[in-house]
Amino acid sequence: MEQLQEQVTLDAKARWTHASSARQQVLDRARDCSKLTIPGLLPPEGHTDNTPLSTPYQSLGARGVNNLASKLLLALLPPGTSFFRLQIAAAIKATLNADTSQKAEAKLAEIEQAVSKKIETTTARPVLFESLKHLVVSGNVLLHMPDSGLKMYRMDQYVVCRAPNGVPIDVVIKEAVNPKSIKPTVRIACDVPHDQKDNVDVYTVIEWSADECREYQEINGKLVPGSVGERPIKKSEWFPLRWQAVPGQNWGRGLCEEYLGDLMSLEGIYEALLQFAASAAKIIFLVHPASSTNIEDLNKAKSGQSVVGNKLDIDVLQMDKYADFQVVKAAADDLTLRLSHAFLLRSGTVRNAERVTAEEIRDTAQEIEDVLGGTYTVLAVELQLPFVRRQMAMMQQKGEIQQLPEGIVDPVIVTGFEALGRNHSVNKLRAWLADIRANLPEAVGVLKFTVIVRRLGVGYGLEDLDSMIKTDDEIAEDQQQTAAANAASQAIGPVAGAISKGMIGQQ
Repeated sequence: MEQLQEQVTLDAKARWTHASSARQQVLDRARDCSKLTIPGLLPPEGHTDNTPLSTPYQSLGARGVNNLASKLLLALLPPGTSFFRLQIAAAIKATLNADTSQKAEAKLAEIEQAVSKKIETTTARPVLFESLKHLVVSGNVLLHMPDSGLKMYRMDQYVVCRAPNGVPIDVVIKEAVNPKSIKPTVRIACDVPHDQKDNVDVYTVIEWSADECREYQEINGKLVPGSVGERPIKKSEWFPLRWQAVPGQNWGRGLCEEYLGDLMSLEGIYEALLQFAASAAKIIFLVHPASSTNIEDLNKAKSGQSVVGNKLDIDVLQMDKYADFQVVKAAADDLTLRLSHAFLLRSGTVRNAERVTAEEIRDTAQEIEDVLGGTYTVLAVELQLPFVRRQMAMMQQKGEIQQLPEGIVDPVIVTGFEALGRNHSVNKLRAWLADIRANLPEAVGVLKFTVIVRRLGVGYGLEDLDSMIKTDDEIAEDQQQTAAANAASQAIGPVAGAISKGMIGQQ
């Protein structure tokens, strides 16, 4: 530990100041996206609990962000289903016999179930949901997974530096901490006055090397005692995530930034539409100056009462802008459709027509799901795989699962992009079978149903598929038994007929 402390360079505040100024433009655009979707997600600089936030004129942005984050959470962390598999290295598996390989895979399946159940009992799901919303809006979020549970940091709470290939080099976090929550030993070591009431800036530094991840904390330029730690890369507690990986840049880009123009246009149009609706809803009667109708009698009259007057003396103030605002409404509908496609809002992606076929709806759904193919790939590498490795490391440390040999057994992600590819295969196979049944029913006899059943099972990701499908020997045995039963039935028929005739003859 003393050797690690000697390697620490105490310059966290300077690194934060330099990196935060370099990320300002990206942060400003992320705040613009948050302002048009969920303003409280990434509030303006200096925001406190008593600071009011802006209210968008449209709710499509917020609904789209929540919808897309929910879909991503179900795809990346499906409830009741393991999103990973423990796989034995191909070179090692080739040396195992069938019995040993089967026993090893059964044991690995037990570990998978234990890890999946452990994840479901933690508070990871709500934190991941909030993190995915940040990824959609700002494109960046930092996750910390200590033994106490998952924690999230917004984009304005940390700075990151990455290598040209996107691998993180270091992260600096700045937190304003109440002095009462700091241990007395730490306050003494870091020169924090015992009577200080203002929050203390605590800087946390995380550094990645080729094989190790090191972290430590600073207060007032002093190293926090006991804060230095180091662990292997595969067991790291820190996950700096991105929505879209931009080559050569430290920060990712969010989905909302790609559609920021549409969000701004829709916001302006809805503001104008709401102002027009408010003006149009205002009812004002104009009475001619020389009319014989008494205005006071008219105002005091209740529904159904009679007043002396002439209806030609009264006009209603109207806005002759309805035709103009139909053009505005059409533009708003077009923007809503485009944004619904972007945020996977199925209800807003089906065209308004008399005849919309089920096949058209399926094609539209499949097309918008394909939009997330690249996102699945990034999140599988930067979120799912590190997350499950860290969870397994914590469980191994507590003795809840056994230690697995390094380089021989590794987790493999089976949801997200992988599941999307399997979904394509299943849809193609189902469409092909439906086409054959509808147009070439006589061709059903040439199909190999065992192969088709197996491919459907693989496409749906079913476990222990071999135990549910009969082998060729079992199918042959069933066929022999069926043939024998038919032969016996055919042989018994004539005998039974002869016996019945004999009995009738005797009568």
